Amino acid sequence: MKQSQEQTCLFILSGEHETLPQAELCAILEAEECRYKLKGHYKRVLLLEVDPKGAKIATERSGLVNHASVVFFESPAEEAQILDMVRNCDFTRWIKPKDRFGVKITRIQREPMAFDADELASKVGAQIWQMLSGKVTVDLTKPDVLFLGVINGNQFFFGLYLASRDRASVFQRRSPLRPFFVPSAIHPKFARVMVNLSRVKRGDLLLDPFCGTGGLLLEAADIGCVPLGFDIDVSILMGCQLNLKHYEVPFSGALADARSVPLRSEGLNAIATDPPYGRSSSTKGSEVVELIHTSLDVLANRLKRGGYLCLALPDKYFEKEIIPTDRFVIVETHTMRIHRSLNRLIVVLQRQ
Repeated sequence: MKQSQEQTCLFILSGEHETLPQAELCAILEAEECRYKLKGHYKRVLLLEVDPKGAKIATERSGLVNHASVVFFESPAEEAQILDMVRNCDFTRWIKPKDRFGVKITRIQREPMAFDADELASKVGAQIWQMLSGKVTVDLTKPDVLFLGVINGNQFFFGLYLASRDRASVFQRRSPLRPFFVPSAIHPKFARVMVNLSRVKRGDLLLDPFCGTGGLLLEAADIGCVPLGFDIDVSILMGCQLNLKHYEVPFSGALADARSVPLRSEGLNAIATDPPYGRSSSTKGSEVVELIHTSLDVLANRLKRGGYLCLALPDKYFEKEIIPTDRFVIVETHTMRIHRSLNRLIVVLQRQ
């Protein structure tokens, strides 16, 4: 299956946050050194001009991008027009004789439609089968080639399915399923988002200087990075080691204060961390603002110039100028509502 280097690709974004899914996707593409150009952004649908190989890798690596596909055509969400557009596609580019293929149609929004999505998928499949003179087989269970239609309000997109994110493995790393956990631990899918926002490359070190129970380290390892963790609390660090061992991830790190991490200057490309600030978190008597501000100042020396640091913290601390802006540029911020009295900010910093 040969393709031109860059094509219009569609991404179905998770509806769990307004801005994080797109930011995560773009950060992964930057980490993978994959060029992209924004073509359109609709409710939970993002269109990019990008290499399909990069689109596939980014989706499989992501925490909040549901699916990706190459777009053949866009049309109004009307059955007659969709079937007419299908008849104008050259499917021999994608299907070889004796291949098994399937057609799946998914809806983003739930407005009433004049047709049934499953029935439309059957009609599209039959149309493709006829166009290929019956030399292929329809197989929805294990198709060699899957075509994906996306209904988004009154829009319809159709093309070649590329990839989905791995929800099952992320689900298996939830806190209650780990040997050691604390209630305040960040959910694995958002830990993965933070790792991805750090623009870490596969094979590179990812440092978490407040590693806690190891949530970010587990996600870094799962996408092919080398996790490195420090924590000042020996019992928490032992729990982190236990968790990593449970998921067969080698532990690298030590008992250490984030304000004096034992690493050489400018040796890291990426840091992601969720510092302690809740009642159940240990700061060893340090005031939270001072702890984070001093730690960031020290960590700036450990990052290479141009390297990224992704940080989670309550918005009330961000307002107190906790970021040493003489060392970092604030690239982006995202607000997550935790409960009525707490909003958590995800902040991406770049070393100057």
